[in-house]
Amino acid sequence: MKPKTAGLWIFAGAAAFNLHYWLGNDSALVEKYYSRVLFVGLRWIWDNTLGMSPIPIVYCAAAAAVIWAIVKTARRMARQKYPQYESLLKRCGHVVLAAAGWIGALVFFFYALWGFNYNRIGIEKQLGMEAAPLESAELAAETDWATREAVASRALIPGASAEALGAGILSANLEAELRAGLAGVLRDLGYPAPGRVRVRVFVPGGWMMRFSGSGIYIPFFGEGYAAGKILPFEMPFTMAHEMAHGYGITDEGAANFLALLACQAAADPAIRYSGFLSYWDYAAGELTGSAPALFKSLWAGVPEGMRADIRALQANWARYRGPLEKISRKVYEKYLHTQGITEGMKSYGRFVALAAAWRKGHQ
Repeated sequence: MKPKTAGLWIFAGAAAFNLHYWLGNDSALVEKYYSRVLFVGLRWIWDNTLGMSPIPIVYCAAAAAVIWAIVKTARRMARQKYPQYESLLKRCGHVVLAAAGWIGALVFFFYALWGFNYNRIGIEKQLGMEAAPLESAELAAETDWATREAVASRALIPGASAEALGAGILSANLEAELRAGLAGVLRDLGYPAPGRVRVRVFVPGGWMMRFSGSGIYIPFFGEGYAAGKILPFEMPFTMAHEMAHGYGITDEGAANFLALLACQAAADPAIRYSGFLSYWDYAAGELTGSAPALFKSLWAGVPEGMRADIRALQANWARYRGPLEKISRKVYEKYLHTQGITEGMKSYGRFVALAAAWRKGHQ
């Protein structure tokens, strides 16, 4: 990257970040003009171009990056771009400036293509509800509700037994069914749901899980990815979560909440089970921390089939725990703070408070 070009991208990236910082949280300006107009247009363009590709865009981008790096290096070596007399310090300066230019470009496009959605009005204000932290008794009630709903849905899955559920439970049209369900939920709540957000299965998914991720949404490609190594009954909820990001919902707790509503509304019992089991996992996790004895009494009432799924889930994730997970959590914590999410990783936990507040107002 030439120095002038690098300087322009550094300026553009800094300007985009500072605009994001200046706009702050719950910006009516962003909600009205970016999230509901500009982003809707971007969504339509993505879904009618890159979204039509039968191959995940991340694979294409990775291959293109490798080819570009090889060609660039070969040309530089052939042309001896840097004269022999040019100092090592000056060469390093070129490299640093070019790297800063690329970072500036990435920051600019991150915010332009998706990131300004972090400034939009929060889902509590949008829906007129208050998601307060839950007491132990309330967490127990949510855990118990999730257990009953999960058990009822699991009983309707063909071939379900006391053993952990296998891959055969998932529909061949899972992505389309989730998209239709989530788009319907969003429209019912007053959100735009344009286009057809793609969420692809990423293989090999184990590496994503080593970084503590079951899925990811990549704004530069306009599509999400679910780790290929997560268990079948995790897949629908994970895909719905990443799909919510694709529709402009940046908050992790809100994306979880919308994924639950989308799963809950599905006709397929396997999709419903995925939503309720995921909600159970969050509610039970909070209850275990605040009132372990109360959780233990509720655990005693969980049927063996659901227990088998939970044990399988825990064992599968245990295979990927390690130092990369700890590093990625710290990095993501810093990232969330940068985007104005003061709760950091705890924002995932708002899922239970949001769902409980919604259920209280819609029972």
